[in-house]
Amino acid sequence: MLFDEGNLVLKRTIVAVGLVAAGIAAVPAPAYAASAAYTPERVCGSGFHRVKDGHRAMKTRDGAVFGHVYLMYSKSSGENCVAAIKTRFTGTRTLTGASLEVRGGGRSEDVQKYQFYAETGHVDGSWKCVKYEGWTRTPDNRVEAWGGRKSWGNCQG
Repeated sequence: MLFDEGNLVLKRTIVAVGLVAAGIAAVPAPAYAASAAYTPERVCGSGFHRVKDGHRAMKTRDGAVFGHVYLMYSKSSGENCVAAIKTRFTGTRTLTGASLEVRGGGRSEDVQKYQFYAETGHVDGSWKCVKYEGWTRTPDNRVEAWGGRKSWGNCQG
């Protein structure tokens, strides 16, 4: 007999017990769990939703992803908001920023050493084109991850 189901179950049980004994479990690290609690909807506030073509990964030159940047819009207020949410170095204060520019309108930028995210605040952008970006750096300030859109878009309100 080539396959013994009883031995397979026993082997899975032994592996699972070994992982638990080694302290390896499928439980997220506290910093990741805390950053996962931050969604762009929560960061920008009630009534804001993700817009088409409004999400980019914040990547380093080597392609490592340090977080995500989201362009958000509130139909009721006609305002935009940008949230740059870290997925690397969460819980550690690193230079993190978010920027939003409205064609023919306002501009907002938020750059500080944040633990979890940066957010631009709300800028009127109804029926106007916008550019957005987000970035974060390593704790030693040597590597930056950037994401966003440098061209005008989302012009329909």
